[in-house]
Amino acid sequence: MFALWIAVTALLFQVQGKDAGNRDVWIGGSEIWMKTNDGPQQLTRDGIPKRLPVLSPDGKRLVYVVDQWLPEVPRREKDGEEEDVVEIDGDGSVLRHIIPEGYIPKQFQRLEWIDNQRIGAMACGHANCFYCILDANTGKTLKIMQEGFDFIWSHNGQWVARRTVTYFGSGGEGVPLDEFDGLLLNDTEVYPPPAGEDRVAFRTPPLHMPPHGHSFGPFAWSPNDVWVAFTDTKSPDGDVYVVLASPTGAIVLSTILADVDSGAKLDWTDDTHLQAAAGGRTVRFVVDGNQLRKITLN
Repeated sequence: MFALWIAVTALLFQVQGKDAGNRDVWIGGSEIWMKTNDGPQQLTRDGIPKRLPVLSPDGKRLVYVVDQWLPEVPRREKDGEEEDVVEIDGDGSVLRHIIPEGYIPKQFQRLEWIDNQRIGAMACGHANCFYCILDANTGKTLKIMQEGFDFIWSHNGQWVARRTVTYFGSGGEGVPLDEFDGLLLNDTEVYPPPAGEDRVAFRTPPLHMPPHGHSFGPFAWSPNDVWVAFTDTKSPDGDVYVVLASPTGAIVLSTILADVDSGAKLDWTDDTHLQAAAGGRTVRFVVDGNQLRKITLN
């Protein structure tokens, strides 16, 4: 038994990060393993290559990806990749094969449980990503978001923040188009705002470079999903801002932050306090009404 544990542990460390799923499940020898109180348990025994195993939040079900549909699974006429999301229970019994409906440009790069009823699967094509929302109880495809990047869910599973990229300009041979980022919460265009200082309709080709919407940093939801925070830069000088956007539509921008890099990771301590690492120091902020104030610099 001890030898088996050593062998399985070795397999665990050989698995690449995305294929490890999370700390409780992993792939070894093309099979799914799960950590239990009695040690590692092998859940599958079919020898078919698998990817991206992940447990449901309640730990009762597990999903993984098979890149080629199995012989016993009915095929659908479709273009694109043949992705099969297999759902099993804690004993390894197959509950269902979930075949996403619609076009999938490439193999899934990310598989996750949104909550105990919904599964999210993302595949990225040449210019943007496709994000499928799948019903874990029926296998139906609830929705496919066909534009954007990142797709970061709020803790309560009600809002997904996604980044879009809009290209504009005359271009021409050897001249790249200008671009700016946008934030969508679910399907609502939130930032840059459709009116105000940009003075152009959001997501239509503007006549000038918008002041905001350049090189968004990673999204970070506050603990109770009051805000989603990220960094942004202002054109043309490149000053870095911290932006807070709310599902209610409220937008808060910080003052210029010369000591915070674009793309800095933001961490929340509660719904009004967050911090960012900058040059070996920690910059802390507090939400004060419609302002974001820097309160300490360590």
